[in-house]
Amino acid sequence: MGNFLELLQVIANQNEATKKVILENAPENLKLTSPKIQKDIVNAASMETTQAIISELGDAPFALLVDESRDISMKVQMAVVLRYVDERGYVIERFLLVEYVTNTTV
Repeated sequence: MGNFLELLQVIANQNEATKKVILENAPENLKLTSPKIQKDIVNAASMETTQAIISELGDAPFALLVDESRDISMKVQMAVVLRYVDERGYVIERFLLVEYVTNTTV
């Protein structure tokens, strides 16, 4: 079972209404768990999360922390983290994304 389906199972175990709608009562052809639907849901959640982070940041100065590393298949990945100080003076770091990098010489 992939991460998405495991997360869906965790949510369903904590929320009876979700469990009934998605895992128990939905017809087999309408469970919204196909790879395309999973990708769409993850992308929508990513956009909402990014908007919440931007809203939380407001007008505060910030820094982007960018690092790259190779994964097990030797593909280069770039990680981006947003760092800022909130109104209470706490340093906040928010992970934004991991992106595969096709050219590291630019």
